[in-house]
Amino acid sequence: MESRAKNLKGATAIVGSGIVISRRTDAPRRTTLELQVEAARLALDDAKVTRKQVGGVLTGRAPRSYDVRQLNMRVLNELKVAPVFTSEITAHGGGALGTLQLASLMVSSGVVDYVLCTCGNCDDLWIDSVKTNATSEADQQFEAQYGPSTPSLYAQFARRYMHETGATSRQFAKAAVECRKWAVHHPDAIMGRKGEITIEDVLNSRMIASPLHLLDCAPWYPGGNVTAMVVTRREIAERHRPDPIYLLGYGQCSTHEWLTDRLGLWGIEPAENGPNLTRTGAIVAARGAFEMAGLRPNDLDLAQTSAPFSFLIPMMLEQLGFCPEGTGGRFVEAGGIDFDGGFPFNTSGGYLSYGQNGQGLYLLQECIEQFRGAAKGRQVPNARRALVHGHGGPLSCHSVVIVGSSPN
Repeated sequence: MESRAKNLKGATAIVGSGIVISRRTDAPRRTTLELQVEAARLALDDAKVTRKQVGGVLTGRAPRSYDVRQLNMRVLNELKVAPVFTSEITAHGGGALGTLQLASLMVSSGVVDYVLCTCGNCDDLWIDSVKTNATSEADQQFEAQYGPSTPSLYAQFARRYMHETGATSRQFAKAAVECRKWAVHHPDAIMGRKGEITIEDVLNSRMIASPLHLLDCAPWYPGGNVTAMVVTRREIAERHRPDPIYLLGYGQCSTHEWLTDRLGLWGIEPAENGPNLTRTGAIVAARGAFEMAGLRPNDLDLAQTSAPFSFLIPMMLEQLGFCPEGTGGRFVEAGGIDFDGGFPFNTSGGYLSYGQNGQGLYLLQECIEQFRGAAKGRQVPNARRALVHGHGGPLSCHSVVIVGSSPN
């Protein structure tokens, strides 16, 4: 099984991408469907792929966004395409990268030549996202009745992580500060326009759910943010353009739906001897991606992670393999991800400063811009390989993709 996975390294590539951003001030307001269709058309145009060539359509969105069934069918209907397979990937925020993994498997098997993936939403244009999503990560039968908010659920992970590793609120604040430094150079980062922040700014912002302050929490992206990508086999991609983005490795792991359910899972590996809130499926997903790619963390030039709360940055640095277990907080504190001189991490500003839209491929779009030298003031020199991590639910679902500007 491992050898077969390694044979898929660089076998498929992203040959086209498109991103559409909608503001609250836009008139008329557009729906998730409209934005996904527009992004899909941009991606197809970028790839120079016709509608008749599309063999598969995969969609993703935030779980409570745009209350229609079978969004994938609506998208293909509006595009006037007739794929031989289609589905909607619903693994919370991990589903976006999941579409690419399924697309890669389908095209590498020869079932189809091109798969279109569209992910993202604009529910903030139509609903009160804060109220709607405040308890969306709680089990409506057994947890929500006690009044937990999404931040308070994640705060339990944060507090346990602090207890186990000695990580501090100051280290979490440092992670938020470094994300903001990247964001000020991104024209679409919603917090970047507010300028840089300090550790004291974070620690003095109002408490949301101890130990998480306001600036430890990601803002919901105001408006809509949708990204689409076209995946094909390597040999086809190289006929389309000189700079395809190769899929070098990928992995997934999902462990639970609700926080209290996580306590009923003995562990993500046989060696674990009991429930553990702080060891997540990111460990397994990253291991699978690195094994498939035949790479190690120090072979990468940058990384992106879906971290809606600051403590997740040091935690994921550990679990994705960039520092030893239990040292993420100290790694951040020592300058490990500093804007000037550290490992380039969340170079768009990440969820904390670019903004979170629940489901999207924009973290991967950031890597594409870095590879093509289009990242302007946040450009990482000679960027060739990157890791992208997506997660959703209360640390429920994890997807990891490693991409590169060459197939090796």
